[in-house]
Amino acid sequence: METLNKIKVSIVLSVITSNMEVKERIVKAAEELFFRLGVKSVTMDDVAKHLAISKKTIYQFFKDKDELVTSVTINHLENSQKSISEIADKAADPIDEVLKISEHIKIILQNVNPSLLFDINKFHPKAWQIFLDHKESCIHKSLEENLKKGIEKGLYRADIDVEILSILRLEEIQLAFNPFLFPPQKFQVQKVQLQFIEHFLYGICTLKGHKVINKYKQIQEED
Repeated sequence: METLNKIKVSIVLSVITSNMEVKERIVKAAEELFFRLGVKSVTMDDVAKHLAISKKTIYQFFKDKDELVTSVTINHLENSQKSISEIADKAADPIDEVLKISEHIKIILQNVNPSLLFDINKFHPKAWQIFLDHKESCIHKSLEENLKKGIEKGLYRADIDVEILSILRLEEIQLAFNPFLFPPQKFQVQKVQLQFIEHFLYGICTLKGHKVINKYKQIQEED
């Protein structure tokens, strides 16, 4: 009897693991399509075709596209926060942290459709709220910590208002995706983001901080 129970448990665990793997594959494939094509233009049929599975299989895990978008949003934000935390932990100083995170963002944005955030905001309110909550609880907190560390190390100006500037930087991230201010046919999202970051960083740095930026960017300073 004990052996039979072990076999049953093993079968159940195997099924659960298999289902989790299928669900993860669906989320990963949907994220790839959403990022490349935008959320609005991608259908459940497109996701099924991309994975070479039936649409019925997708509906076993997600009741509709909205639920899939929400799962993709949560998965992406969790992975992104993990990567950014690892960069922050390994950074030599606050400026190094900002520059390395900006390079990380640049890589991600190379394959992001400019309409991504706009589509989520307009058509998927639950996923959008999750993004806003993450922005406030995680990104905002990370920005404030970076600014405080930079001030302590003499790299950022002591007279800056941490709360105001962390909010400003937070909004810049979202602003770069605004298709009305930066039409995608004219502006690349990653280029706009990098311009924002560089402008922000030079604006808050002390002379010591400017020298550190130039060192990291390998800029030869004039005597």
